[in-house]
Amino acid sequence: DKELPEPELKEYTQIIVSEAERLSLLVDRMLGPTKLKSFKLTNIYEVFERVIQIVEAENPRRIHWDRDYDPSLPQLEADKDQLIQAMLNIIQNANEATTNVADPRVAVRIRAARQFTIGTQRHKIVLKIEIIDNGVGIAPEMMERIFFPMITDKPFGSGLGLSIAQTILAQHQGSIQVESKPGLTKFLIHLPFTQAQGFKEGG
Repeated sequence: DKELPEPELKEYTQIIVSEAERLSLLVDRMLGPTKLKSFKLTNIYEVFERVIQIVEAENPRRIHWDRDYDPSLPQLEADKDQLIQAMLNIIQNANEATTNVADPRVAVRIRAARQFTIGTQRHKIVLKIEIIDNGVGIAPEMMERIFFPMITDKPFGSGLGLSIAQTILAQHQGSIQVESKPGLTKFLIHLPFTQAQGFKEGG
């Protein structure tokens, strides 16, 4: 970073440095013996802006981003690093699905949903996130297995991205669903704004 001759290039090295640090901490927390989560008040828009920044650093100005945010929403209790990883895995899926699309588009819609049940827990209000792309879609035979580990239809994919995303969201008492057809894939995510005490304490 210090040796780069052009200041504008430092944006990319700063992303590399901050992502390396975040991923190192993330791995420590996910693989550590206690698997404790670091729940703090988190701005969901900052999460998505970081994710978009990471994707843009790899493919500058290839995707048209449609940000449809509700600025009135409160912060949510979350492990920010883990949430970044979950959303990054989902959006990377959209990024890859739109590789050969003439006008690749990814929409992120963030709203609140009231009186919503996640699992067996009824919530007065939850965070609702839709991530929509106009890519090739998910093959019908893959739909029921898309969140299973080691399942992928990509030649160089690990099959872990969406499985990890689902695990992280489950650790946040959230849910994820997907609908897909050629030209339109939507990931629908619901997250509670506050975490139960047992979850905040790592159990």
